Amino acid sequence: MKNERLETAGPSDRWSYLWLGLAAILLVFTYGMYRNPLAALFAPLFLLRFFRSQNIGKGFLFVMLALIFSNIISWWNTSNEGTAIFRIIFGTVVGVLYSIPFLLDRVLVRKFQGFVSTLIFPVTFAAYEFLTFWLSPMSTYGSIAYSQFSNPTLTQLTSITGLWGISFIIAWFASTVNWIWEESFAWQRIRRGLAIYFGVMLVVLIYGTVRLSTFLPEKGTVRIHGIIETDYTYDETSQELSRFIGTGPKAVRAYTEPIYNRYLEATFREAQAGAKIVVWPEVAVVGYREDLEALLAKASDIARQEDIYLVLGYGLLTTDPKAYYLEENRFAIIDPKGEKVVDTLKYGCIPAFGMYAFQLPVVDTPYGRMAGVPCCDLDFPYVIRQASQKGVDILFVPSFEPSMANQKAHSLMAPFRAIENGFSIFRLTIQGFSQAFDPYGRTIGYMNDTLSNERVFVMQLPNHNITTVYSLVGELFGWLMLVGFIAIVFIAIVRRRKKA
Repeated sequence: MKNERLETAGPSDRWSYLWLGLAAILLVFTYGMYRNPLAALFAPLFLLRFFRSQNIGKGFLFVMLALIFSNIISWWNTSNEGTAIFRIIFGTVVGVLYSIPFLLDRVLVRKFQGFVSTLIFPVTFAAYEFLTFWLSPMSTYGSIAYSQFSNPTLTQLTSITGLWGISFIIAWFASTVNWIWEESFAWQRIRRGLAIYFGVMLVVLIYGTVRLSTFLPEKGTVRIHGIIETDYTYDETSQELSRFIGTGPKAVRAYTEPIYNRYLEATFREAQAGAKIVVWPEVAVVGYREDLEALLAKASDIARQEDIYLVLGYGLLTTDPKAYYLEENRFAIIDPKGEKVVDTLKYGCIPAFGMYAFQLPVVDTPYGRMAGVPCCDLDFPYVIRQASQKGVDILFVPSFEPSMANQKAHSLMAPFRAIENGFSIFRLTIQGFSQAFDPYGRTIGYMNDTLSNERVFVMQLPNHNITTVYSLVGELFGWLMLVGFIAIVFIAIVRRRKKA
């Protein structure tokens, strides 16, 4: 009976429900809208402490409830769309999914002893994140790694491991502190493990420090002007255009043509001011096919006359008043000859798998090799890695944020792609934060278009890429975590059979 008890419950802790309550509160600030780096470190720590002191059934129920509660709150305002019931269901599903790595750890960890047991949770957690987000059509939006956005020294690790290295570090902190706790802080028993842990962390932090302070991209920048001449919100766009579509093309054109003129005039103005590249945001202009063709012809004339590259997002309107107002969301690059050298369809932010077939086109220019994707297409690191494989120097990301939560989330996610791939990013955003990053993910420019009167984002952006380990090996670390998890399960099964 004693052995059976050990299989179902870990060390008792009279404060276990306090740790559960703290974890539930901190988890609100781990995922979703309110991410905080310290909360993301300590939430898994307290949740592990609680779960390991309970039998599996009851412990898992409370862990799942804590994660459901926190995720309903943290994801509530991520979108302006959806009813309260939908948001509750979404938070519940996410909470259940996030509870699985904790359950796997609880089942497996008792099969291992000593400091090696600290590796069970981080390997399991990183493998689970890698597998679920790699297969998800909804991108890496919910990865715990993004919580460390304000620690540039640590996030340099993504240049080797991708996101999964950061997820591993966060989870390893939780399991290591729990191991020390379970060993009653006895120095003789923990000193060797602590030496290994702090040795690895020291290497990670030294790597980040040296990378940021010593290595720089090659000399050379290009002057880029981003223009935002669109003054409506996402909801206003959808509601107004959906209404106009039902009344006929004349009403739609009365709404869109003034916007066309503002963008054309601003493009000419910024070219005259010295811009080498002018950028419009995502769906800066929308319209029917024939109207957009006429607009893009005029834009091409300006690009040719002023010898500039024009990077833009545009949207093709549906003719069906009962359908969603946008039929296509597109990204284009026009060169100084007036030719549209890139014209691609957005693949992200929709429940589909178009990203797996997407091939990123690139353009060679006197200012470096350029490419681009709209808005949340940037959230798919395994797709964006094509840019580093193709030697892209600058990645353009025209964006349009539908909510305050998306503004915050995407602004802190974007630099991870720069660090992973070693290119500069120019991200121009309607209703949000426009940003420019160098190839190390450092912010070199920022503009909040909701607080700016003259919404022109001017940057001298580095136009030389750097080679990263991640750009060469891709998701190797994630695959290693998956193999490690399979090995852990195999060893646990063998040990259980031997014990039986």
